[in-house]
Amino acid sequence: MKRVTLFICLLLLMAPLFGFSQDLGPWKAAYGNWKMVGERLSQFSTKAGMAQAYMYLPQSGLMQYEFDIKYLDGCQDAYAGVGVHVGIDKPHSRKSWGNGKSFLLWLTYDPAAYGGWGVYAQAYKSIKHSIMDMIHRGDAYAIPAGYYKDIQLSKLDWYILPVKIIIDYNTGWVKVYDPTRANYYYKFSLGGPIRNGAYLSVRTNSLAASFGNFKVKKLR
Repeated sequence: MKRVTLFICLLLLMAPLFGFSQDLGPWKAAYGNWKMVGERLSQFSTKAGMAQAYMYLPQSGLMQYEFDIKYLDGCQDAYAGVGVHVGIDKPHSRKSWGNGKSFLLWLTYDPAAYGGWGVYAQAYKSIKHSIMDMIHRGDAYAIPAGYYKDIQLSKLDWYILPVKIIIDYNTGWVKVYDPTRANYYYKFSLGGPIRNGAYLSVRTNSLAASFGNFKVKKLR
C-alpha cells in the first residue's frame, strides 16, 4: 500500500499565527479553555477535569503518531493527566468521561492514588461518552522515577514531552515509546482489531498544557 503521511502541523497553520484565537483550525473544543497560540493547540484551564479537543482523522492499518506536549500550569496540587484518544467513531461534543468508541492512551501523575512521586502510562477502553475503563492494572506501566529525577516540578515549563505511539489497527497491538529512554517502548494489546478510526482527540485532566508538531503517518 502506498505510504501516506499526514502532516497535521500544516493544518494547524490555518489558524492565525499572532496571539490568542478562538479559531482552532481543524480542531473542535469539547470542553476546556482551548486556544491556538502560534502553531500550538493550548488548553489553559487547570480546573477542567475532562478537557478535550478533537479533529477528523481517518485511521486504519499500521499508524504512527508523533507530537509533543508542553506543560503550562497545574501540577501544584500533585495531580495531573494528559493523553490522546485514538480510533474514535463519533466524538462527544461536550464534557465527557469517555469519547465514543475509542481508546485513551494516558499519562498520569497521581501520588495519592499510586503512592510516591511517579508517572504511569495507562490505556483505557471507551464504550461511549459515559463509560470508560482501564484495561490493565493502574500501576502496571510505570516510568521509573530515576529517569526523570533531574526534572524539577518548579521548572516543568522548561521541558517538552515528546510523544510517539505506533498502533496496529488490524490486531490492536500498541507501542508507546518512553520519552525518557531512547528506543524503549511499552507494548500491550487493546484486545483485538480497532474498527472505528474516524477521529483523534487530545485531552488534559487538572492540567494546562499545549500540543504541537503533530505528524501522523500511515506505515502500511
